[in-house]
Amino acid sequence: MKSKKRWVLLPEKSPKIIPSELEKKIVQDFFQPFVESLKKQYVLKKPDKKSNYLVDVYSKWYQNYFYLCEKFKSECPSRIVDEYEEKFVRLTYTGKNLFDFSFLRHTGQWHVVATKLTMNECKKEISSNQVFHPIS
Repeated sequence: MKSKKRWVLLPEKSPKIIPSELEKKIVQDFFQPFVESLKKQYVLKKPDKKSNYLVDVYSKWYQNYFYLCEKFKSECPSRIVDEYEEKFVRLTYTGKNLFDFSFLRHTGQWHVVATKLTMNECKKEISSNQVFHPIS
């Protein structure tokens, strides 16, 4: 039997809103004290070097995404790489002081938790739920 082909109208994708360098700096400066507190809380002074261990927590921008990242180090003789980075929270810039809040699932896919949050609401969401904290 011959399959029936149909035309389907797809909704138009909204254009990416790229923040200016000033807006990026404002967001980076806003989250820096919070990132420092996460670093103090999760980076151990004397880690167990038999397995991967957390050495840094930091933030960075990529296009219209603001990420909270963690850096791991390994000194195990059978290691594949010495250091690697994992992102654990992504804020998608959607407008002036508005973000879509996502976290990285175990499947490797970003899951959107909430949309149109302010920086304060994003910070509150991260600090109130352990799911959005670094893996130590």
